[in-house]
Amino acid sequence: MKDHNSHDVLLLCTSCHAISNYYDNHLKQQLAKEFQAPIGSEEGLRLLEDMERRQVRSGARALLNAESLPAHRKDELLHALKEFYNTDIVTEEMLQEAASLETRIYNESYVPHGLKVVQRHTEGGLRSLMQLESRWRQHFLDSMQPKHLPQQWSVDHNHQKLLRKYGDDLPIKLS
Repeated sequence: MKDHNSHDVLLLCTSCHAISNYYDNHLKQQLAKEFQAPIGSEEGLRLLEDMERRQVRSGARALLNAESLPAHRKDELLHALKEFYNTDIVTEEMLQEAASLETRIYNESYVPHGLKVVQRHTEGGLRSLMQLESRWRQHFLDSMQPKHLPQQWSVDHNHQKLLRKYGDDLPIKLS
């Protein structure tokens, strides 16, 4: 809907921009509740800490500096490495690799907050997306009460043109 459209790009001073961000976060929180699109929760994290990988990495680092480790602790750490790598023998290369393991893994169920909200609106078609756009614009007007908007600026800018061009029942597909 915003392909080469600068309608919603407005200049703000630094302090007004900060105030606008503050109010925008309130609307984001509302949208998060309405559309089960969490912001900053584990479900909303792109990367998750893999505790098993973290323990393996920690164990390998301890084994590489194992002069003062008791024998039973070395055996425990070696056992954990053998299980992780599904092997009977732990080599020096495996220890080095394990000591530098990345412990953060990609969260397969991650969907960014904004995308989740937009996806839910696409289910309602073009009119639903236009309602979301109007909601954000009206939110800006209500929260910021701007005094110097361009004359042609409108909450429903381009909506009638889009409806004439694509019709009410345009199926929306996100790429």
